[in-house]
Amino acid sequence: MSISLNGKQMKKERQIITEDFVQKSLVSYLKENGWSKSLKSSELWEQGVDIKVRNDNFARYWLIEAKGDPSIKVKSPSGSMSSSLNSALGQIITRMHRKGQRGYKYGYKYGVALPVSFRKMVLRKIPYDVMDKLNLYLFFVDQNGGVEEIDWKRMKTTV
Repeated sequence: MSISLNGKQMKKERQIITEDFVQKSLVSYLKENGWSKSLKSSELWEQGVDIKVRNDNFARYWLIEAKGDPSIKVKSPSGSMSSSLNSALGQIITRMHRKGQRGYKYGYKYGVALPVSFRKMVLRKIPYDVMDKLNLYLFFVDQNGGVEEIDWKRMKTTV
């Protein structure tokens, strides 16, 4: 997008939401919603899931992978966003526990947290029935740190 300033065309810079901001916003959101026991939020350089947290009242856990917006220097932001989504999904799927039964809803919940700029693409790409089978949730973080949580039921009615 370009805007005109005194007759000169200037390219409007897109606002970048970093992975660190996504993680911090999601941690605050989870704490507010009863998920703070044994909270572990990884640094960008650490291996493993980005966020692991236990429910305050029940033996249920979240494992969440977070990604941020592509840098302003990236020539194809949409391609980079698609790659980041694929990477996040691959990372969370490889961390899923194999010992569960269909009653998995009482053990681990899995999530992918992304900037709100990913929302339209993600809603187009991920089938709600796959989210149900994997117990996968989506989190979208806006510039103010607000978090939107989407489960498979909401996904089914959103798309």
